[in-house]
Amino acid sequence: MIFLSLKTYKQATGDNVIRLLSSVKKISKESGIKIIPIAQATDIYRIKKELDIEVWGQHIDPIDPGRHMGWISAYSIKEAGASGVIINHSEHKLSQELVEKTVLKAKEYNLKTLVIGQTPEMVLAYDQLQIDFISYEKEDNIETGISMVGSERETIKKLVNAVKHPLIIGAGISKKEDIEEVLNLGAKGVILASAFVKAENPEEKLKELVSGFKTF
Repeated sequence: MIFLSLKTYKQATGDNVIRLLSSVKKISKESGIKIIPIAQATDIYRIKKELDIEVWGQHIDPIDPGRHMGWISAYSIKEAGASGVIINHSEHKLSQELVEKTVLKAKEYNLKTLVIGQTPEMVLAYDQLQIDFISYEKEDNIETGISMVGSERETIKKLVNAVKHPLIIGAGISKKEDIEEVLNLGAKGVILASAFVKAENPEEKLKELVSGFKTF
């Protein structure tokens, strides 16, 4: 499976996100590979309404509806149509205490969760929570186009055998060979962003990336 982080790129905002994800919907259906876009809160409702695909939020705060000006509640993204949320991305880090509170709040509102750890120790700690997916993403590799797998192969092997939740690998995933290597090590999928969103031809790039699943 692919978790497709859209971040706040212009190419993945407003009208652009509908055009971009139209190709995602088509490729996911044709290939049978689950591809979950992770959208800005402002785009979730429109994506769900116009494309009727599974969509996740990029972040929530551990709050209930009420007097929390400027915060994002689990209730709001659930009502908008999100079915899950990413927690603790390298570009929006939380303390361990906040991670734990956010996981509980997401569960309270029936949102699926993928928690990201930037070190093996964090991955093992967060794997003990009531989550759906655990991810290892070495932040130094983000948006470099250089997969972290090259330097983290042995660590990923150990984590695959140690964690109880499906392991998702991120950071620098940019070609089908990266995905083949991730799957070969025993992980269940990838999380990526710029390789798709900023590609000259995003649809063709996604087709290439999805082809990395064909041998598994």
